[in-house]
Amino acid sequence: MPKTKTPKTAARVYRAASYARLSVDDESYGTSGSVLNQHAIIRDFADANGGLSIVAEYSDDGFSGSTFENRPGWGSLLADVETGKVDCIVVKDLSRLGRNYLDVSRYLDQVFPALGVRVVAITDGYDSAAEKTPADALMLPVKNLFNDMYWRRFPPSAAAASSLAPSPPTATPRGRAPTAAGL
Repeated sequence: MPKTKTPKTAARVYRAASYARLSVDDESYGTSGSVLNQHAIIRDFADANGGLSIVAEYSDDGFSGSTFENRPGWGSLLADVETGKVDCIVVKDLSRLGRNYLDVSRYLDQVFPALGVRVVAITDGYDSAAEKTPADALMLPVKNLFNDMYWRRFPPSAAAASSLAPSPPTATPRGRAPTAAGL
């Protein structure tokens, strides 16, 4: 007697949003190279892994990750999540989502699960739809804490100012001009 095959159910395909952010405008004309690169990484990931259909790309070029307020791309993304256009958010890494530990944790632990939204952070290896191990449960808050600490240690305004500030003079012994050997 032939065995009956159980029909395979189609794998779910998420309506995914590609979200990219860069804190400091790189002063290029149009969209920065970093934001374009982030979207390319996300598209490549979606193509290689299946189950994700990128339905829209959102960007906040020149916006700090320290807050979610006043980020136009983020606002548009949330509006599309609320209407059901998007049910998955893909970012290059968690720091592109945001750097404020409390805000990022609130979205990942409360807001998005309540809305049924999957979140994927490619280089961090995070996927909210994946089964979690105890190590995963520990690593997510640690990564977010490091992202928060980085923002507090190197705020975008300080990074921009330091790149524009002149270098401090080099100290030389007894006021002599520096030589090629001393540089």
